[in-house]
Amino acid sequence: MAEVRFDAFAVAFQNRLDALGYSLRQAEQKWPQTDRAMLSRAVNGKALSAGNFLLLCEMAGLDPYAFIDRGKHRRVSLKAIRDHMVTVSASRETERAP
Repeated sequence: MAEVRFDAFAVAFQNRLDALGYSLRQAEQKWPQTDRAMLSRAVNGKALSAGNFLLLCEMAGLDPYAFIDRGKHRRVSLKAIRDHMVTVSASRETERAP
């Protein structure tokens, strides 16, 4: 399963803002489809929606595929969780004995 590496995107996005000489306020003014919260999330490596991630890549001239981690990730299923439970079942004090 592919994941976006938002930490790497944050570094590249901040470097691009620096190269353009934009603060977050200036970027917000130059790119009216963005807002300060979205830009702040981007430079701080926070998760963005797919649409906002692609929009910011377009505005900054970054390749969105450069931030995709295609490594193998372990799938978690309900069966895997059930098979690895660590809590032993025990009767409760409030249960009545038959």
